Amino acid sequence: MEGDDVAYLEAARTVDARAHSDAATDAFRAALRNDEGDSSGGVAVFEAGAGTCGMLRRLLADGALPAGEWVAVDADERVLSAGRERLRAEAGAAGYAVAEADDDLLLRDPDGGVLRVRFAVGDARTVAADRGGGFDGVVARSFADLLDPDDVLGLLRTAAPGGWYHLPLTFDGETRVSPPHPADDPVIEAFHGTMRNRGRAATLLAERFGEAGSPPSVDARSDWVVEAATDRGEEAEDDGKGTDRGAGAAYPAGEAAFLRTLLDTVVAAVRESGAVADATLSGWAETRGSQLERGELGYVAVNRDLFGRVP
Repeated sequence: MEGDDVAYLEAARTVDARAHSDAATDAFRAALRNDEGDSSGGVAVFEAGAGTCGMLRRLLADGALPAGEWVAVDADERVLSAGRERLRAEAGAAGYAVAEADDDLLLRDPDGGVLRVRFAVGDARTVAADRGGGFDGVVARSFADLLDPDDVLGLLRTAAPGGWYHLPLTFDGETRVSPPHPADDPVIEAFHGTMRNRGRAATLLAERFGEAGSPPSVDARSDWVVEAATDRGEEAEDDGKGTDRGAGAAYPAGEAAFLRTLLDTVVAAVRESGAVADATLSGWAETRGSQLERGELGYVAVNRDLFGRVP
């Protein structure tokens, strides 16, 4: 992504929250509770691409944080460090006793359950190999589309036999921007062309898992959707001086920043690819940027949440 990754991930949190499918979320949380077996020892989870610890923080906010061990891995030390500090603060505010042990966080809930969160910077595949496996489950949110299906399969096998995987918000190769623009098709097609497997990760993963003998038990749509103010039945707010207050007033929370980062990322990737004439791309970028500032830009990315047993 182009720009400040911490700001982008934080701005994406409300978009992520709307996108998650209930079916996959329910299956994931049942696995964390170990509904099918003895949960006295807690659960051991390996998370690839943990970012600013958004998954853990959402579980915390929903009262669903498990006891056990959670290994949070990201290649970006600054992003992971920011997530660590946010998790610490939010756990304390939620009534958890927070302690440090080496570089880990120990989160003790009011009932005495403890989650030990370990943080590791590096390539998730390398970290998983170094840890030696044996986890109950593997989580990778908005991450599996960065790897080839066989690499994802190898990463999931960090889980012990009979373990589970949860791959929410895995992109599946369709992006829609509104209102329509004449250059949408070539720009978006070129953008998808810069992605591994043209972004069709969820489809390819589900097929690969099926070939390996364990198709997802849950495969549900989880689209990112950001609506323009006009699509929500709103008008851009006025500051009392006859001027538009801009995108920050037109979109929920920090979602204008989320859209700005996406636009910048699309333009940078397509420009580097050389697949679209510079004049065409620049015209598209200028129009889309102006629509964003006026609160008129809408965006949809088709994702899927995959949950199942590790093949």
